[in-house]
Amino acid sequence: MSNTHMKIRMQRLVLPAVIAALAIGAVPCWAQVPTPPSPPSPPSPASPADVPAPPRPPRPPRPPRAWFGGDHGVAKIDTLLPFSSNGTIDLSLVSGTMKVSTWDRNQVRVVASTTGEPSLQLDASSSHLTLEQTRSGSRRGRSDDLGTATYDVTVPNGTRASLAAVSGSINAAGLRGAVDANNVSGSIDLRDLGASVNVEGVSGRITVANVASDAHVENVSGRVSLTGVGGSVTAETVSGGIILTGVRGDRVHVTTVSGDIDFTGSVPSSGRYDFETHSGDARLKLASNTQATLSVETFSGSVSNDFPGAVRRKNSDPDDDSTNYDFIINRGGGRVRVETFSGSVHISKVNQ
Repeated sequence: MSNTHMKIRMQRLVLPAVIAALAIGAVPCWAQVPTPPSPPSPPSPASPADVPAPPRPPRPPRPPRAWFGGDHGVAKIDTLLPFSSNGTIDLSLVSGTMKVSTWDRNQVRVVASTTGEPSLQLDASSSHLTLEQTRSGSRRGRSDDLGTATYDVTVPNGTRASLAAVSGSINAAGLRGAVDANNVSGSIDLRDLGASVNVEGVSGRITVANVASDAHVENVSGRVSLTGVGGSVTAETVSGGIILTGVRGDRVHVTTVSGDIDFTGSVPSSGRYDFETHSGDARLKLASNTQATLSVETFSGSVSNDFPGAVRRKNSDPDDDSTNYDFIINRGGGRVRVETFSGSVHISKVNQ
């Protein structure tokens, strides 16, 4: 077949297809259906990092503070400040006297002075007060001459107190909050307290009277006297005597190395009382309504009993050098343990 005939045949086959394709594409624009737009995509959830943080609430204003003394202290303070009914005071002095009393006002009155160089500093807010003697003289290159300080502080009844002295006396009365007192050399006298009391001393007399709750007292050298304690009692000394009168709590633990122990009062039926002394004597004057069993042990001391009707029972082991007695008073009930090494034990009835 010649080339001419081949071309003519190809034209006959291809030309109709081209014409059909052109016819399809030649549809008027008004006859063409537009493609609808695709709907918008839903927004993706924001991540926590993209979420704006809520605005911070404004800070409450700081309570106003009173400040006396600067960097080196002042010689005298006499001020009256607003104070919470259950606030806290923190008083400390190097040498002098401290007195704390109460009233029915939401105010604190501070009267303080020193005979030496200006050394008093007071920092107070509406709920916390600090009064102290500072050793400012040493910072100025001179020897300390703090003199003797005198504190007279009056606070609301419900105040809690922390009282400390190096050499001096501490006196507080009427506080309904917890009291913590310590003194290196000097006396401590706490009375009419409505909460627990914790006292530590090194050399000096300690007196605690009329406490509604627990009392814990430690002293190295000096007499300890506790009267009218409504809660448990713990009293320890090295060389000072311990006197307990009218204790009403269920738990009493008294320990001394060379001091005497004097107990006057009743023992509740649920009471557990322990008295220990190495070389001191133990004297128990029991109320007539006491119902208790007394277990007494001594190594070389004597044991005597003047309580009427008490039943004595000896419990000594033949192989034990110590002497052991049980005294059953009014059919027993509470438990009392008395232990000495060389001291004597004497049991009697309170004279009424």
